[in-house]
Amino acid sequence: MNTGEGSARGGWAKPLAYVLLLLLLAAGVARSVAAVTADERAWDAARPCAAGERGDECLSTVPAVIERTDPQQPKKRSHLYFTDGRPVRGLEVSYEAAESFEAGDRVELTFWRGQVMTVSGQHYVWHEHVTTGGSMAVLAAVLVLGAGYPGARLLVLVRGRRQPVDEVLPSHLPFLAPLVGTAVWLFPLCYRHPTSLSGSTEAVVWWAAGGAVSLGLFAWAWRATRIRVPDETGVPVRTRELPDGEDVFLSARFLEHTDYNPHHFGTHVVLGADGPAVTPHPGPGRFAARPVPVQRLTLRTVRRARGEEGELVPHSWHIAELDDGGRTVRLAAAPDDLTRILRALAPARA
Repeated sequence: MNTGEGSARGGWAKPLAYVLLLLLLAAGVARSVAAVTADERAWDAARPCAAGERGDECLSTVPAVIERTDPQQPKKRSHLYFTDGRPVRGLEVSYEAAESFEAGDRVELTFWRGQVMTVSGQHYVWHEHVTTGGSMAVLAAVLVLGAGYPGARLLVLVRGRRQPVDEVLPSHLPFLAPLVGTAVWLFPLCYRHPTSLSGSTEAVVWWAAGGAVSLGLFAWAWRATRIRVPDETGVPVRTRELPDGEDVFLSARFLEHTDYNPHHFGTHVVLGADGPAVTPHPGPGRFAARPVPVQRLTLRTVRRARGEEGELVPHSWHIAELDDGGRTVRLAAAPDDLTRILRALAPARA
């Protein structure tokens, strides 16, 4: 059997690069949170300048007349231009603002720290967008959780590094559950407490409750993506018994065209008193069922999916290779379901 490192399976370099890039971006954004929060609070605390007062920290108001507007949408920048270029020549504004103001409108411009923060007219007031510390903290959290997605792929590759190179590894999608679950409680926390995520009783309780939820979801995802190695020497004895007199439909597929699976029509295998059969439906009833000729079948081995089989069946399914009169046929199903089916086929090995 060809065994090799998981890096040959598609490479660790790309997911690792994404993880590092997103974490570096998150670190850069996180470093700006304190400064942005300080600016936000300074803007909220700013008051109009007193008579004769000059300074960047107070709000100064200057009259102006709009010379013309330049509305552009949806992706281009819109501008206002002022008569005689006073107090500024042009100002970048939203499309709605450029549409709402007209040439000749008398307006007032409010300056703070040398920047125009508002343009007030008779019918419309434009406000400069003020970035908040909470939004920056949320952006940092988004980048960190975003790194978790390629990180999950990397984790699955690391866990499967000792498996055969062509073996299909479990999907990393179950890790979306803890990532989404964490986002639900972490984003509001970051927005409300951008600079002190654990600086209050509320935040500590939030962390404890949210962390417990995320830990539980991560444990579930870890279990869901575990690599279950089939017992290739035989079928385990322990399994649930069939209910008396009832048919049980299990999701399973024969991957080859056979007389009991013509044109790959089967999606389930039904077990019961009438013996195993292939059906194109999950029941109830054995309509269109094709009996499986257990006398012809002999189990060769049970293994994980490999190569192109990963495109035919879920990554968590196992493959049983059966000898059908000298021809190899493959039966795919979830590990526990496959065990039950193979026990029903046991007379073929007698």
